[in-house]
Parts: sequence; C-alpha cells; structure tokens
Amino acid sequence: MDILGKFTKKSERGEKTWSDAKTYFSQRYDLLKLEFLEKSSQLLSVVFSMLIVIVCALVVLIYLSTAIIHWLTLALNSAWAYTIVCFVFVGIMVFVLSKKDVLFVKPLIRKFSRIMYKDEVEEVEIENVVKDVQDECSAEKGGGHEQ
Repeated sequence: MDILGKFTKKSERGEKTWSDAKTYFSQRYDLLKLEFLEKSSQLLSVVFSMLIVIVCALVVLIYLSTAIIHWLTLALNSAWAYTIVCFVFVGIMVFVLSKKDVLFVKPLIRKFSRIMYKDEVEEVEIENVVKDVQDECSAEKGGGHEQ
C-alpha cells in the first residue's frame, strides 16, 4: 500500500509539473507576441511618419519652386528661370545623394536598432557614459598642464 501511494504522488507531481510547464510556455509565447506587436507598431509608426514628412516636404518644394520660377521670370524677363531652378534641384539632388548615409541611412538604422534591441542599446549607452566619465576622471587625476 505504501508503494502505491508513492507512485500516485509521483504521477500527481509529474502532472502538476507538466501543467506548470505548459502554462509557462503559453505565457512566454504570449509575451513574445506582445513584444513583436509593440516593436512592429513602433517600426510602422516611424515609417509612416517618414512618409508623411517626405510628402509634406515635396509639397513645400513644389510650391517654392513655382514661386521662385515666377519671381525669376519677372526679375529676368526670360525663360532662364526654369534653367536656374533646374540647376538648383540638380545641386540639391547631388548633395542629398552624396550625404545619404549621414542624412538617412545611419539615423534610420540607429532608430530601428533602438526599437528592436531596446535593452541591449540602453546597456551599451550606459557603458559608454560610464567609460567617458571614468576617462574624464582619470584625465583630471593624472594631469597637470603640459608646458
């Protein structure tokens, strides 16, 4: 009788352990779904806000270009206004294409990495700040002015 009692207790513990494991993995799966939803919504909000900014900038650019063409046509009294505005746009395009990494790619990668790897990025930023403070402290301790 004592032996049967031990087996039933073990089987009850096994069922409870299995039930706890299923609950844990179910909750972990739900947490992953929520984290994915949060990060994907943040990424989409960044993309849509960039699109809105680009559309607004294009509207402003078109309006300003027509205003500048009209003003130059009145000032120069010729069709050179279109040529001047065309060269200005070509210059802007060359500048933007030459600085695209600095203007667009690096900030977007930085923003996306902050969204996707929030905890890791914060730890690295904290470590960098601590390292900078330690470097400043060691520079203050070690140094007089060189002459």
